[in-house]
Amino acid sequence: MNRIIITLLLALVPLFSQAQNFEKYENMKDVDAMVMTSKMFKMLAKVDLSESDPEAQEYMKLIENLDRIQIYKSSNPDVMQKMATDVQAYLQKGSLEELMRVKDDGQNIKFYSVPGKNDNYVKELFMYLQGSNSNKPMTVILSITGDIDLSQLSKLTADLKVPGAEKLKDANKKS
Repeated sequence: MNRIIITLLLALVPLFSQAQNFEKYENMKDVDAMVMTSKMFKMLAKVDLSESDPEAQEYMKLIENLDRIQIYKSSNPDVMQKMATDVQAYLQKGSLEELMRVKDDGQNIKFYSVPGKNDNYVKELFMYLQGSNSNKPMTVILSITGDIDLSQLSKLTADLKVPGAEKLKDANKKS
């Protein structure tokens, strides 16, 4: 029941959001976009969940420490090229460290982070995926900022159905 409530609230995210980095993709016709802000996370943290459900409590602990989630996905070749150029420019700013690269099943996935308070936390997790899904080309940009516990993050991205999210479990092991 708790997952249903959280999933429904997450589905409402685009109605309450404003973008920061990569915001130009939000209004493009051939881009699927989702942006969640800290205001949405604060609303979610106020949801009355059972205190006897430790999984729900861990989930709420994770999201109340997040500032923003941005996800942009496209299968349009022109948009995919623009995304590649913008990601390259973003990475050249030098604040992100590479966590890992995965080439698997026609997808190239790269994870980057800005270090946090210790090895299990990051201030930003950035994922860039190029490849195909069911033989359809796609590019996905994911940026999550806040006080991010990597051990809990894979649960959130899996619930959001982010392509490449299953690789986050491996990223946590390597950080």
